[in-house]
Amino acid sequence: MKLSAILPLKTSGRHYADNIARCDILFSSLRAFTTPDIFDRFLIVVPHDEVEAARRYAKAWSDFPVEIIDEAEHFGVFKEFSARHQIRNWHRQQIIKLYASELVDTEYILVFDPDCFATRPFTLETLLPGGRALTFMQPRPLEQRYWESSGEVLRQQQDLNSDGIWMTPAVLSKTLLKSVQARLEELYSESWMRVLLARYTIDWTEYTLYWLNAERLGLIDTFHKIPKPGETALHTDESIWFVGSEGKNLDRWDAAKHFAPEAKGIFAVIQSNTGYSIDEVVKKLSPFMPITIQKYDRSQSVRLKIAELYSAGVRRSMKEIRKRAKS
Repeated sequence: MKLSAILPLKTSGRHYADNIARCDILFSSLRAFTTPDIFDRFLIVVPHDEVEAARRYAKAWSDFPVEIIDEAEHFGVFKEFSARHQIRNWHRQQIIKLYASELVDTEYILVFDPDCFATRPFTLETLLPGGRALTFMQPRPLEQRYWESSGEVLRQQQDLNSDGIWMTPAVLSKTLLKSVQARLEELYSESWMRVLLARYTIDWTEYTLYWLNAERLGLIDTFHKIPKPGETALHTDESIWFVGSEGKNLDRWDAAKHFAPEAKGIFAVIQSNTGYSIDEVVKKLSPFMPITIQKYDRSQSVRLKIAELYSAGVRRSMKEIRKRAKS
């Protein structure tokens, strides 16, 4: 048995100019803590205009079974939502992850973002104990709006007092991904991608949709293994999701604790939108694993950043109007 991996990648925009370096950190960590042969395929999905550059940069990761996938060959529907405020990079990445079942042959798929990295040794059996997906859980109230939004889309009640699957990285089931696609098409009688893209003012997420549908079917325990306290966990017990007061969260994050031999978490995240420089991140992590950063072009555009900020503002206004209409 092997598993596949998928990584949506974008290198231009507000938080993406250093994503090649983040990928270098991710692959450096995978070299340090596992072997390429656990992966059947490692798919990196990029916008059409970034394909050639991605292929050039991916040569640095060719010890893994990396394949560059052109978005244009699978996600033509993105063009149907051409107004800038309609396509959220956040939702674009989530559509790609939900589509992963159509791109792989394995039952299980390890989902990455560029800002993830491994912190301890792991094998295929570590990620698939007993043939099920190792799964990290968190209380649903931490991200209540995502659970409520996905419940609305699926027309399904959910228990907000229980735990649910957490964010990337995650190991997902091909069977369950296909099932949530089918459920959306059953409910709305149109392509599941269009269903989700048309609801860009709703904070649905790939993982909450996936988990709620699996709960509806009673298939969580069939495909997912939730570790007991003290057992190996998919995530470290702390990642860096926010920059913190005066940017101090990176300094406060105890890397030695998370990379220690007795540590239980396999992966951590230093979220790309924190604004930490790649040099700061490398300095923090390099005492615990060799890291090689290749030369890359930083694609930054003030015009694009302004356009993305404007689009975000339009969506916020539309969400507020929608909320008032419902109340």
